[in-house]
Amino acid sequence: MSAPAYPQQVQVPGQVPPNYQQPPPPPVGNTTVVVSQPGQIVVGGQQQMSSHEPVQLTCSTCQQLVQTRVDYENGLMTWMAIGGLCLVGCNLGCCLIPLCVKQLKDARHSCPNCSSHLGTHKLMK
Repeated sequence: MSAPAYPQQVQVPGQVPPNYQQPPPPPVGNTTVVVSQPGQIVVGGQQQMSSHEPVQLTCSTCQQLVQTRVDYENGLMTWMAIGGLCLVGCNLGCCLIPLCVKQLKDARHSCPNCSSHLGTHKLMK
């Protein structure tokens, strides 16, 4: 059994094949290109934040562009540092120093307008 014969189509260079739409020609003269930039970060509910410092975002509750208010809370990293200092022998009060160091605490971000909790930056999970 032989393969069926198909009609041969000859293609001339520069010629458009049948049933093919050509793209519209480029505009002549001055062309304005509009590039959209990404919008503000919209955080909904309690999110995992990536910054220990205040960040600018749109509050999901009051829909305002705000810079977050940051409150520092004792977290797992704080207690691990206290435990580490106790193991080294600093158990006469020096082991409580991590309670005064904000870089060892979790950062709780909230909206300064409506006080809603926007997220927490945890040092250890």
